[in-house]
Amino acid sequence: MRNKIIIIDDDANTRKLLVQYLSKHGFDAFSYPYSNQASIAYIHSHDPDLIILDVSMPSVDGLIVCMELRKFSDKPVLFTSQHSEVNLRIDALNRGGDEYVLKPFNFDVLLARIKAHIRRYKRAFPVNQRHLLLYPGLEIDPSARSVKSYGKEVVLSTKEFRLLVTLAKNPNRIFHTETLYELIWRDMKEGDIRTVMVHIYNLRQKIEKKPKEPLYIHTIRGAGYKFNGSVSLSDDHINIQL
Repeated sequence: MRNKIIIIDDDANTRKLLVQYLSKHGFDAFSYPYSNQASIAYIHSHDPDLIILDVSMPSVDGLIVCMELRKFSDKPVLFTSQHSEVNLRIDALNRGGDEYVLKPFNFDVLLARIKAHIRRYKRAFPVNQRHLLLYPGLEIDPSARSVKSYGKEVVLSTKEFRLLVTLAKNPNRIFHTETLYELIWRDMKEGDIRTVMVHIYNLRQKIEKKPKEPLYIHTIRGAGYKFNGSVSLSDDHINIQL
């Protein structure tokens, strides 16, 4: 299987050359111009093995994009930039970047770095470990697209599954309803944000023992939803640790 790489850069020539070069060397390479939320949604939907991200783009802060990425992805991020300031390089690494590469870069050297980062990631996070999400009473396998609640297989729609994985990958993080809609229903140009509430309701009916007293997915009044990362089960009794 070919590894997938996404390039986020405002320079069309750089994007074109990188896509051509990486595709030639055995990668599935995709590029996206620049836009904070759109870039994040694009990466979220494609789930690449590595992201190449320009630090400074018009109206877009690559550092902020990286911080947002780190809320749902631990894949390697290689920053590229024409700026050599030490403080910027340190800031980029502190914000979640794995490496900082100065432009203009040597394509062969960049290729070697990309291979090294992907190799290290796969060695550190084997497939059978990095995808399984385990909580008391709940097992989610994103790669197999399967869910078990209290040992029983649960059938979810595509949107329900994506919604559950997004929440479960980020335990205790509060997601605003608007954010969830943008992440899960980004392919819909027009729609009703209330569909998020409907899908949350349906999810609770399928994975919760007591849907009206949810253990996993909590409603945060005036804000949105979060996945309870402190789940505790005791025999048939359900305890919630907040």
